[in-house]
Order: sequence, then structure tokens, then C-alpha cells
Amino acid sequence: MPGNEFAVHPDELDKFSQYLDQTTAPAVKQAAADVHGCNGFDNDAFGIFLAQILAIPARIAMGVVAGNLDGVSDNVAHTAELTKKAAKAYRDQDANAKAGIDKFLPEFDK
Repeated sequence: MPGNEFAVHPDELDKFSQYLDQTTAPAVKQAAADVHGCNGFDNDAFGIFLAQILAIPARIAMGVVAGNLDGVSDNVAHTAELTKKAAKAYRDQDANAKAGIDKFLPEFDK
């Protein structure tokens, strides 16, 4: 649209990348570790019959949830890295454009 500007602030991308890397990914990884830890309960506590009905399906479900959380944690860390790379790419592009324009400035001073 005419008149609407698009701007990217690499510093904001860096802050978001750090937040993902230092806050979100560790929190999800801890949640996965907690689920893995809870998945070690004793089947014998349920008895043979209830263990078949409750404990084994619960372990399977908790294993799936823990695996999914591990995947989410990896995806968040990967997104943080991609966001950091995007900030660098914007900075580099701006620096390269400025360097190119600066080459022509002496011509305008004549």
C-alpha cells in the first residue's frame, strides 16, 4: 500500500531470539524432563489387572507427550537460531547498501 512503511529492527529480533533461547526453550525442555521423570512410576502399585488398563496406557501416553515436548523444545531452539540469523542478515544488508551508497557521495559533492 502506498504510504505504509515496512521496517525491521534487528535489535528486536535479537531480543526475541534471546527470549526464545534463554527462556522458552529451557522451560519446554524442563517440562519434557518432568514428564519423563513422572513416567517412571511403579506399575505394581496398580495391581496386575489395573496396570494393564491404566498404568501401561498412561506410560505410553506420557512417553508420547514427553517426546512431543522434546521436539517442541528443539523447534524453539532452532527458531531462535533462525531469528538470530535473520537479524544478522538485515544488519548486513543495511551495511552493504550504505557502503554502496557511500561510494557515490563524493560524486554529489562536486
